[in-house]
Amino acid sequence: MTPHPEAPRKGLGTWLTIVTVAVAAAIVVRGVMEIARARIDSGPGATGTEAAEGAPASPPGTRPTATPGETQPTAAPPGTRLYSEVFSVSDAVLHRGTWFVLDRRGSQVHRIDESGALLGSFGSRGEGPGEFRRPVAIASHEGAVIVLDGGILHYYDMEGRHLEDRRVPRGSCADWAVRDLLSQPTGLLLLADCSEAGQMGWSVVLEREDGTLRTLAFRASDLGVLDLRMARAVLGAHPMGFVFGFADDDCLDLFDPSGTALGDVCHDWIERLPIPREAEDQMADLRARAGQTGIRLIEPNLLPPFAQVFPVRGALAYQVPLPEDLETFRLFQRGSSGAAVALPLPVAEGMFGTGSSVLLWWEDTEGVRIAIRHLDAP
Repeated sequence: MTPHPEAPRKGLGTWLTIVTVAVAAAIVVRGVMEIARARIDSGPGATGTEAAEGAPASPPGTRPTATPGETQPTAAPPGTRLYSEVFSVSDAVLHRGTWFVLDRRGSQVHRIDESGALLGSFGSRGEGPGEFRRPVAIASHEGAVIVLDGGILHYYDMEGRHLEDRRVPRGSCADWAVRDLLSQPTGLLLLADCSEAGQMGWSVVLEREDGTLRTLAFRASDLGVLDLRMARAVLGAHPMGFVFGFADDDCLDLFDPSGTALGDVCHDWIERLPIPREAEDQMADLRARAGQTGIRLIEPNLLPPFAQVFPVRGALAYQVPLPEDLETFRLFQRGSSGAAVALPLPVAEGMFGTGSSVLLWWEDTEGVRIAIRHLDAP
């Protein structure tokens, strides 16, 4: 089966935002601990509300200021183009030679061709049709660009004209929130987390062309267990369909576009790094909160080995942090000997890739620097 050409994958925010225990707790405690309290206290409305994933978006034209004590950004290679119109790179998807870059801080989508030319931008912050509240993911599907914005799917044509807004379909669980999108030939895949009855879980749901839903894959914790290794799931394109699972595991499950299980793809060849000492205070607080609610806590011993996974040059490529700087990444594939091989790309603060094209980015005081690199076949 040929690879689907328009499905790079991503994560939200920097590596530390993804993997530190503090944020894992924010994601998981919302779904599990609040439900436990509802059972203990028998109080109404204790199921919790959706946790914000990052700072609120800044209006276009207002550049966010750095937080005191923030790590200085990694410098881009000399000559890398500066885009003063871009405030952040939260997600990106490639469609027929054009990268669509989701700029959460600027509440816009930027169109950049593979030569690096900015073709235009669309979107704005607001509550009206086609306006962004809290955009988190972008995909291209059936000739449209789709932005996941909380409970809304915004549809645009390739020129950025707004087509329609649709409510994200409701799943079967009480606390169900879609976190990511992936286009497949069979329809649009939704990655959703589900927390109910003292259990946390993740599902991959296929939204078919007639609007009906079908669950293709589901992973859940045991009842009354808070497993931090499940804090964030992975959904990524693969030349044979898609992968789903958790980076903390040694392997991801592999499926064809219709959801038929094909086996697994393992990443145990990637070196895993220790959890930063800075996370210990948050970890201690989480242990205390878990103990108060009677929930069994499962802690990871090491960081997940990668942050994002993409189909590049006919195989999966993994965005891996550098040991000396967890917010700086290289892109690795498994070599013929079984060892990790770094692709010939500079280190970057983030990247998205599909086919032979990789978009890399670095934040700058005057905007964002973006480089688009093309890789030869291995």
